[in-house]
Amino acid sequence: MPQVSGGPKELNALLEQIYSECMKTKKNAGYCSRVSWTGAENAGWYKNKKGEWKKKSEAELKKDELAKKGGIRRKDRD
Repeated sequence: MPQVSGGPKELNALLEQIYSECMKTKKNAGYCSRVSWTGAENAGWYKNKKGEWKKKSEAELKKDELAKKGGIRRKDRD
């Protein structure tokens, strides 16, 4: 099961929830691990340049979504 050692509890809880739900139907640990990390990324979790796990604000998530629709990749994270 994917977990971040010493990471935010909210992130680890999300990873565990997605992984558990995936394993109910897929029974493939590698696949479910990838699905979990993708879900966390889509929820706004990222690792900053200092190696700290952070969650984007709702405003940042909205900007990213608009940028994706326009084919632009944002690189202004801390």
